Amino acid sequence: MATEVATLTRELEDFARERGADLFGVADLRTASDLNVPRTGPGADLPLAVSLAMCLNDTIVDEHDPDEGHRQSLYWHHVYGVVTPALDTLAHDVSRWLADRRFRAVPVPGSSPYDMERLEGVFSHKFAAHLAGVGWIGKNCLLLTRRFGPRVRLVTVLTDAPLEAGSTMDRRCGRCRECVNACPVDALNGTEFRADQPREFRFDAFKCSEYRREHSCGLCVAACPVGSHRKRRA
Repeated sequence: MATEVATLTRELEDFARERGADLFGVADLRTASDLNVPRTGPGADLPLAVSLAMCLNDTIVDEHDPDEGHRQSLYWHHVYGVVTPALDTLAHDVSRWLADRRFRAVPVPGSSPYDMERLEGVFSHKFAAHLAGVGWIGKNCLLLTRRFGPRVRLVTVLTDAPLEAGSTMDRRCGRCRECVNACPVDALNGTEFRADQPREFRFDAFKCSEYRREHSCGLCVAACPVGSHRKRRA
């Protein structure tokens, strides 16, 4: 049975990478609290999450003007007009692959249905990826990956397929405050992530959202030294 599980997981990862996934992992959501993975709607009872990531273009991240409005911003278009839809297509393909093998599978959109009052999605792609071992959550409240740092976008497929789940990657930012110092509205306070604490302990989502109504920003992504183009070329 263990061999069959490992084989199915490897075959699914190969399929996902062939269709553009840069990172792949599986999370067991039964180990998560409702604080971190609130779920409603189709697939809310499914125990596993297939976490998929695509990296962002380094040159666009590094050289974009964070003060640009959305309509003028290549960065905004790249993140939300190109990579996010590509992830949704990838999640759809992965769901079909699983369904063809008679497993239940539900793709959760990269920009999932949103609670505008709380400024949060119905599902935490970041925390699922953290549980899967794809990365850890940094002081910028973004998923940090070894290879790409926070320069990724995420999507998730919920499933009951017998897959091999990864383990949580627990790392810390230490003394680094590059993202905190870069934030133009002081939305980050430099507190390390803790799974038992609400987002408000480390991040003011309302300050961030208000600023991003008029600016493409992305400074917390560009400032992070983890996985930056400079580090990868060193």
